[in-house]
Amino acid sequence: MQVSSDSRAGEIHGGAEPDTHDGARANAPAGAGFDPGAGFAAHTGAVTMADERLGVNDAVAAVLTRWIGSMPALYLVLIGFSIWMALATWGPLRSVDPYPFPFLLFVDNVAQLILCLVILVGQRVLSAAADRRSVQTYENTEAIFAQVADLQAHLDHHDRALSRGLSLLESTPHPWIERHRVQSPPQAADQAVSTNDRIAVWLTERLGSVWGFYLALGSQILWVVLAQAGIQRVDPYPFAFMAFLSTLAQLVFMIVIMVGQDVLGRTGDRRSEQTFLDAQAVLHECRRMKARLTAQDRVIDSLTGYVTDRVSEQLGRALHETSERVDHQARAHTVMTTGEAPADAAALRHWNELSEQDRRAYRQQARGIGEDLAAIGCFMVPAFDPAFAVTFDDDEIGLLARLDYERRIADRRALLGGAAHPDPDDAEPLPWPDLPRSARIRYLQAARRIPVMVSSAGFQVLRSTPPRVRGGARARLT
Repeated sequence: MQVSSDSRAGEIHGGAEPDTHDGARANAPAGAGFDPGAGFAAHTGAVTMADERLGVNDAVAAVLTRWIGSMPALYLVLIGFSIWMALATWGPLRSVDPYPFPFLLFVDNVAQLILCLVILVGQRVLSAAADRRSVQTYENTEAIFAQVADLQAHLDHHDRALSRGLSLLESTPHPWIERHRVQSPPQAADQAVSTNDRIAVWLTERLGSVWGFYLALGSQILWVVLAQAGIQRVDPYPFAFMAFLSTLAQLVFMIVIMVGQDVLGRTGDRRSEQTFLDAQAVLHECRRMKARLTAQDRVIDSLTGYVTDRVSEQLGRALHETSERVDHQARAHTVMTTGEAPADAAALRHWNELSEQDRRAYRQQARGIGEDLAAIGCFMVPAFDPAFAVTFDDDEIGLLARLDYERRIADRRALLGGAAHPDPDDAEPLPWPDLPRSARIRYLQAARRIPVMVSSAGFQVLRSTPPRVRGGARARLT
């Protein structure tokens, strides 16, 4: 009686030991020196039937199977038999092999006997290839389970890091993963559990070879030669006794083939059950990892929001300080060129003196620094080694200044929300290419001071691409 996949899966989920067929082998228990990844690494490709044809005899059987096991061969046999029967009925072969065509019947029996032996050889090759596929699938599954366990351990480490040693999600591995290690890969020999099955296996092993084919073919030829030479007179032409023996052998071989098919069918059922449970366990583990990653995402999102706010605050302060220094230099330049000193020429406003709206604007501007740096192939990390300091070239400084200017213009338009600008002369800002050189200076100076500004906030700029503006970014400068 076969065990269905659903009932077998129910046993696994229920915690019971998986039901095994009588005669099933058990592998060594887990921890007995078995490396689950070693088998997979040793595989050079998928197992095929050609892998089992290692000798000349197996190659001969393969050639016979290709030649005879085809529809053209069937058509040729039908045509040949029809022509022979026609010639033996109305033509020149009527005196040689008249109805009911005893010689044709003898040849037919010989051919059927040979084909039965070839089928047995093919069945043995199929069984051996299927057994090897089963072992390969078993080893690959063990390697997958090992990788899953490693990923789960990695997620455990993340849980401890994110939640101060507490698990973010309680879950247990699929029970089939542990049982799989002591559940051997299904083999055809395991399903030969009764005496009759073992007899059929013995016959298949002895007769399912090309040597059996040679023996049958040679004995038939020898029998005919001895009869024609007059040495044996028991079974003269048309060799009725030999035809009888061939028919009897065919009957035996057909039954053996059917028993072998039943054994292969039971083995296939076992492999299907194991594959089903393997897939179910992998799916269960994937869902576990997805649930754990989702739980970690909530913590990471919270931490990211907190860190982003802190980083934006630090960069906003540094950006304000840099902006104040640039403005102070501009005012000093005005004093030197015009001789007139504005009232706030020497004033440097502190962060706490700004309005909340101004501080929010600096924080928003600070969040755009990362995007600007990415445009020139750079990124920002916590400071760790001054030796990796980055120096921008003129093209990169120009692109950073332009991005800063365009972002300020976009923010101002968003702040107005479509309302008219209070100053009609400044209602439509000039695009960057039309901006005078004197108006670009403060943006260029701010871009040049980005590494210093980032460093004052506890970060540093690193480069991920060669020190040049990429083609797309360079095109934006013009």
